[in-house]
Amino acid sequence: MSPIPQDLQTAFINELQSRYDQTGPGWLLSANDIERWTEIVGSTTRHAYDVIARHLAVGFHESRFPFWFCDAVVNAVIGFVYDDFIQKGEDFPALFYKVYLAFDAGEVGRTGMDPIEVHTRPMIEEIVRNLAKEAG
Repeated sequence: MSPIPQDLQTAFINELQSRYDQTGPGWLLSANDIERWTEIVGSTTRHAYDVIARHLAVGFHESRFPFWFCDAVVNAVIGFVYDDFIQKGEDFPALFYKVYLAFDAGEVGRTGMDPIEVHTRPMIEEIVRNLAKEAG
């Protein structure tokens, strides 16, 4: 019996997390990884970016993924998004961009303030709540 796509998606994300844990964010994603991810998702590149964003948002919300891992992935992916969409004059994939902004907001804060708790967590909660509404 072959694995269902969700299992392949989970395996890919787990592989990324293992890679991050071993080497840090420097070599987190390659163009081959993005191609493989798009094949696993079985759709367009635009949709594949939104699907990885959904995994990161939900995983962070459920405390399965740490902030730093999610932030590193969206920062790695944004370069591919620029290449795939901005250079062609197209908009970013909407969900990916929202998730990217949420993690970006947690990178820097004022002294005495936790930007992850003040900015990222509420933004991700709203994204996950909207995803749940869309799913019905």
